Amino acid sequence: MTDRHTTILRKTLLASMIGLCCSYSFALEVLSDQVLSNSTGEGIAILPENFKMVFQTAEDGLSAAQNQSRLANRNYDTGFVRFIPVGPLSDTAKTAGAKKADVFLYGLALSASDNDLNSRFSNLGFNWGQETNPWVFSVKSISTTANRVVYDFAGVAQDFSYLSLEAPYALDGAANTVADNNIKLGLWGDFFARNPLVAAAVDAKNGAPANLNGLDSRLRLQMVANGLSLNGSNLKLFQTLGGAASSSLPTSYNNTLGLAALIRLNTNDNPSTATEDKSKALRISTAETLGTDITNDLTTPAISKTSAPNFNANDGVFLYSPNINLVLGSVYQPLIVDTAADGQNFVIELTRIPNKANVYQQIYTDYTALASGAASAYKGSTCNVQYCGDPISMGQTYQGNTATHSSISIGTVGFTNNNKFLKADTSTNAVGVSFVTPTGTKTNLGSAAIDGMLIQHLKITTTGL
Repeated sequence: MTDRHTTILRKTLLASMIGLCCSYSFALEVLSDQVLSNSTGEGIAILPENFKMVFQTAEDGLSAAQNQSRLANRNYDTGFVRFIPVGPLSDTAKTAGAKKADVFLYGLALSASDNDLNSRFSNLGFNWGQETNPWVFSVKSISTTANRVVYDFAGVAQDFSYLSLEAPYALDGAANTVADNNIKLGLWGDFFARNPLVAAAVDAKNGAPANLNGLDSRLRLQMVANGLSLNGSNLKLFQTLGGAASSSLPTSYNNTLGLAALIRLNTNDNPSTATEDKSKALRISTAETLGTDITNDLTTPAISKTSAPNFNANDGVFLYSPNINLVLGSVYQPLIVDTAADGQNFVIELTRIPNKANVYQQIYTDYTALASGAASAYKGSTCNVQYCGDPISMGQTYQGNTATHSSISIGTVGFTNNNKFLKADTSTNAVGVSFVTPTGTKTNLGSAAIDGMLIQHLKITTTGL
């Protein structure tokens, strides 16, 4: 389930393939599930180099020099994504005085990490992986003769195939001498309360409201993260297996769209020595530098065509050395998407774990055996910045990707039992969560760690669609 061999496509090969596609027409043929399940290969390697991006206001006819100049000017960071309020409010919500939310997220930016938590974009490019360890997009298969087989909801071993997108592997803790925490993420946003009784026309040019009618209040905030690494993350897309009925589970679990995600957002490979280092931190702030009346100012660039705001250099919540490793589903406990009973809304569900030993032994953890290294029928473990399952050896030793439990740590956090367990530092010198006022007054709440988190069952149903 974890072996990967990659081949880098050189520019000459890529150019040849593009030329071939442009010169000939091909008929597309539908492939059966059986054919796809027998497909194996090295996949497509992706290696972004000197990469940077930022959402800025759209304007045609700019010269190359003007575009370069704008990249260094944060006033133009007003390209946005809008989360549009739809559907009616419930009677309960109306009685409580609730209003709809109208959200605009602006200036989404990725660039090379620096030491500045008051700038969303460094205007510097970064490399995302190495030639020997790139992003990989591939189809993989697991047979019933593999070391760790896949079982259906009835606990019966089945052949299995999936579509996979893998970030570069994370180096094993013992070999982690090269840091890849080189990404800066930034954005800012306006969060409005909208009166559902006031209609607002839509500007067809950008999808935003044509005026400020119906907007009652606004929260404006900025988020900046330095030192991010996604290494070790992956996404699997597949058709779920069958057998749900024999395990007293909903038949909607059978043969539907399933996915499993391992999301790793880490900033510090060795948080046991964490300090208030702004190159390894996440900041969320709300105080602007302008003297406007924030409570009554309802302008926003998508509607009012104003420039991006500037934020106070001190204010905010500072999370030093945050390491977030989330397991959202697995091939044994998939995250599925289904249609709700009304036929209009949809359901996102992390399936229940069947009462079948073959399945739950792949998920649950024998902590005594894991700590001692002894063999156990229970294969589950917790993913953290230093350990995420059985290591992978491909010339270089990398962290695994078979962990089934999640962890979140902030600040000075140590490890026990060969890096498999987290322990927050409770000393007065520990850093982690800090609140800072606009005048620079700081309150340090210390470090925090959540270890061994497992989601047994989660179901979200939309309404009003």
